[in-house]
Amino acid sequence: MSEAGVIPLKSGVQRPLVRQDILGVLDVGSTKMCCLIGRNRPGSGVELLGASYQLAEGLKAGEIVDVEAVEASVLAVVHEAEQQAGETLRDVIVGVTAGRPSSRRTVVEQEIGARAVTGNDVLRALSEAEDRIREDGVECLHALPVEVTLDGGQPLKDARGMIGRKLSVEAHVVQTASVPLHNLVAAVERCHLEVQGVVANAYAAGLAALSEEEMALGALVLDLGGGVTGAARFAGGKLQEVLSVPLGAHHVTQDLAFGLSIGRDQAERLKTLYGSALEHAGDSHERIEVPGIGDPTAPPSQIVTRARLTEIIRPRVEEIFHILRDRLGDRMPPLAGRRLVLTGGGSQLEGTIELAEEVFDMPTRLGRARPLAGGAAFDDLTAATTAAGLLAWAGRDDGGLTYRSPRPTPAFTARLAKLGQWLKENF
Repeated sequence: MSEAGVIPLKSGVQRPLVRQDILGVLDVGSTKMCCLIGRNRPGSGVELLGASYQLAEGLKAGEIVDVEAVEASVLAVVHEAEQQAGETLRDVIVGVTAGRPSSRRTVVEQEIGARAVTGNDVLRALSEAEDRIREDGVECLHALPVEVTLDGGQPLKDARGMIGRKLSVEAHVVQTASVPLHNLVAAVERCHLEVQGVVANAYAAGLAALSEEEMALGALVLDLGGGVTGAARFAGGKLQEVLSVPLGAHHVTQDLAFGLSIGRDQAERLKTLYGSALEHAGDSHERIEVPGIGDPTAPPSQIVTRARLTEIIRPRVEEIFHILRDRLGDRMPPLAGRRLVLTGGGSQLEGTIELAEEVFDMPTRLGRARPLAGGAAFDDLTAATTAAGLLAWAGRDDGGLTYRSPRPTPAFTARLAKLGQWLKENF
């Protein structure tokens, strides 16, 4: 950190991810951090070696407000996972909501001269797409191929090896504000870790919670976090769109604290034990004693009904759903893929599934991460859905480019890399 206490900002680079044997992922949320360590076993998925999650300090809406607190949280959660795994992490994949990730599309056409398409041709097109829509103050997290065609023909599942003259790539670029992202990456790297890749949390949640059939037919994933709710739309087996709103479960807690004039801790306890987004018969007769704010030795108390809690909770949850519904507009999943999956801590609130079905008018279920092989595991992977999705992403190739923290390359190594690239493209 500089003497002024400001983390120096660095621009990232877009490149394919280098898959490693030991994978470390860090889900950085507004209220919770989760670290998973796994071993990549090609052909049989990822084996879970270590897992840890703790309360996140120093973050608001996924962005840093207290650097020292964030670094302490990262060190604590990573150390616990390392102890369990018996491994020391050097590189991590980081899941973020910082900067409000959003999507843009563009089409890139390249003349390839009547030869077979290589993987590098697609990556060059994605890099051009990323450069084309780059703006000041914005970084690109992902550049993914949505549709690839040759000479105006049918969309290709894999263009590599196909012969043609003109390659057309429709690229999906996920962007986020650069300053919050750079600050978060710098804080993680101050904990003696290199950020190997950065993934939008909603994208990772979808990879963990959706089945292959849901990804193919189409589905919408809502990741209800503490300070941010992210949405990821999938279809055709690919990520189609990402968006987010700076509202989440923490705002429900704040509404309860303000509406009942109680402390945040008490409001969180009420929300967890008695809160609901839908009123039930008899709620107006169920009374709860709530301690107020005052003398710590004898705080004043009040009696509220469970119906009163729902009156405060439902409008906020409904607001989040309606904002996302309006922003998606006519880009909702097709009729065959009209399904909604809820993930994140906010999805555990009673009545959230029913309210989502009402607002989005589509079947809704609670998303859970699929069990991972290995001796280390959470009793309930619901608390680690996004982190499990980060592990799944780290162990696969999504065919795109990803943001990673830059590292200086020695001149000699850089020359060798260029020579190797030339050989791959020409022989």
